[in-house]
Amino acid sequence: MTKRTRIVQVGVGAVLLAALSVAGYLHFRGRRPGAREEKGRPPIAIAVGEVPPEPSVWVDVHAPAKVWKSIRSNAWLTRATSEPLGQGMAAGWAGFLGTKGSDLAGAFDGVVLDVMAEKLFVDPFRVVFYAGPDATGAPAVIVPRPSSGARSAYELLERVARKGSYRAPHCPGPKPKATGGAPPIDVSRWLLAEQAVFAGQRDGRIVLARSPLAVVQALCAAPADAAATPGEDVSLTFSPDALGREAQLGAALLGLGPALRLAFAVEGDRLEPRGILGALGAPGRLGSGAPPDSLLGLVPVDAGVVFVATLRLPAELTRASLAQHLGGSYRGRLAERPVAVVWNPHGDGKLPTEIAVIWPEADSALLREAFSGPNRMERRRLCGHEVFASTGSLAAELQRACRAERPSILHAAPNIAAGMKQPASIALGMNLGAVLPRLLGDARAADASRGKKPSPESDLARQRLEQLPFFGLRGVVEDGALLPGGFRS
Repeated sequence: MTKRTRIVQVGVGAVLLAALSVAGYLHFRGRRPGAREEKGRPPIAIAVGEVPPEPSVWVDVHAPAKVWKSIRSNAWLTRATSEPLGQGMAAGWAGFLGTKGSDLAGAFDGVVLDVMAEKLFVDPFRVVFYAGPDATGAPAVIVPRPSSGARSAYELLERVARKGSYRAPHCPGPKPKATGGAPPIDVSRWLLAEQAVFAGQRDGRIVLARSPLAVVQALCAAPADAAATPGEDVSLTFSPDALGREAQLGAALLGLGPALRLAFAVEGDRLEPRGILGALGAPGRLGSGAPPDSLLGLVPVDAGVVFVATLRLPAELTRASLAQHLGGSYRGRLAERPVAVVWNPHGDGKLPTEIAVIWPEADSALLREAFSGPNRMERRRLCGHEVFASTGSLAAELQRACRAERPSILHAAPNIAAGMKQPASIALGMNLGAVLPRLLGDARAADASRGKKPSPESDLARQRLEQLPFFGLRGVVEDGALLPGGFRS
């Protein structure tokens, strides 16, 4: 294996393990173990909550071999992992991933990363985030049906890296009343180069996470399996029921089912959007059509995330008719309404949320009532639409786009503009080359406000992130489900 390939693999492996670090220790309620496991030392007890966590968002890697091959050959990743951007992400995990088998009594050839990427994660796997009052916030990597080779790799790491263990008396949820039920759940702590990963097995599944409680949650509550469609190599799934009231309300308005999936294919060294998939709980709530230019002309070209939907709602939209429609008792005439949501994520929690809703002005009376709550929204009437924005600055940006004082998404690269104009029931545009540099810039500004001198390498990192593509995905209602389509820059 060449040095260049090793750098790319370490960087990508570090990103995978870094994902496991989100808030793990902040929510763990057990004791911190020492660096060495004492012979005969009992497992450390894990307290589990009475409310079972629910899978909320998860990534499925359906074709690991294609994904790893694409990662190794991707020129952007090769450059990024050799620069401060990739080195910063890999710094905390380079020791764990780069530990040599020769340093562990010759347990294996190569380094730990080889064992993980070439043996442990060769079968389809998923990265799952959980929601609920007792969820840790730390994601877990699940191998649902590991092959014999993956199980052997797990046992190998268990032998050479285990330094302590944990035990939960039962799965999260009410304490079982019957005695002699399911056995307790054991979790191992793998420690290499002063970096820990937690692991466990149950019912044939293998789970790794950055928190022992996250391992327990994933061993007890994995998302339902969904068969990949032809050409679907990676997917991102959302469960509205687990994402809170706002997500549930949006899913009800759109008539979505219990899970909405964004599908991607791997073609060479590129990730290609395939579209939005999922069953519909109420198919009659979505229409299909191309978004009008008057709507797309309001969306700034550098908007981070854009969601467009064609809603079928009562022709005369009132609070009563909407309630009847959502309750299934409305029998009047329906009309289609193209609407959009624009969101600019920020990398500093102190900054205000930037989100805007764009809706046809014919429903202005109901909209004013709907947005009259305590959380004030900036309201403007622009290009035949009602705009409700969380900040005045975002409302001003949409107004400038409407007046052609700044480019809108209609002036984006031809394939992006054409992709957003395609007929759709729902469509999602993600401008990674705008979102991620903005997140980095916000974090840099926050550091500067606290007197911390920005690193000169951050400019290079920002330039590298600006090269990332625009991903567009859409779904069109057909026979009670969504027919997918996608495009990218």
